[in-house]
Amino acid sequence: MTVLESCWSPCIWSTDTKMGSKLVAVYTTAMSIVLITFIGYQMDGGDSTQLWNPLFEADVRGSLQIFGTIFIIILTLLIIFSILMVIGINIWMRGFILPWLSTMGFIIVFQFIFGLWLLGGYYIYLDATFAALADFLWMAYNIYCWLCVFSQYQIILEMQSPNIEILVEY
Repeated sequence: MTVLESCWSPCIWSTDTKMGSKLVAVYTTAMSIVLITFIGYQMDGGDSTQLWNPLFEADVRGSLQIFGTIFIIILTLLIIFSILMVIGINIWMRGFILPWLSTMGFIIVFQFIFGLWLLGGYYIYLDATFAALADFLWMAYNIYCWLCVFSQYQIILEMQSPNIEILVEY
């Protein structure tokens, strides 16, 4: 039994999870490209002094370069896994969906921890509390997208599982 039957969110409207999962792949690819561009800008010396930025307390010459590279690698892998997910959905190969599910799950956990870090470290600033709220709303949207893709994974799993009924008693 699937978690979702359709994919209805503010940005994605689809009556089935197959098309919804493909649209989620487009969303995650676009999100990754925007974030890679933003992180690259910061690594090149751009402004990274906003409180809501995960690289806020990173040193421009040291830790920003290391963690920025790690973020870019993860987001590049997410783009590759989004392409694999679409291929897996088209050829009904559920193994191609698993890398996207695990990477996006990791990103959701990171968003949750980052939101808690904002609240715990900077709760006295109203803009940090608002940034944490925005982070949690974005995380909730990513969870919904994850559930849409997971539902498609469950549909493929159900369609590929053998329905064998043993008629002879042993």
